Amino acid sequence: MNFDLTMEDYTIILNALHYYKKVEKRENFSQYDEQRINKLRDKLAYQLIPSRNSNPDDESRSTVR
Repeated sequence: MNFDLTMEDYTIILNALHYYKKVEKRENFSQYDEQRINKLRDKLAYQLIPSRNSNPDDESRSTVR
């Protein structure tokens, strides 16, 4: 997949993910916990700015913010 996102688009997505961590999730949406949201956030960041030292699938690198 190839997405053409601006930095503003990226910022909106990050803000939405941050907000989503804080709201109460019901029923099927409860599976999207803080750890899973952080992993998605990190994956987006690693794709935006790749680094040979970064691995978005490495569980130990995901931090709670």
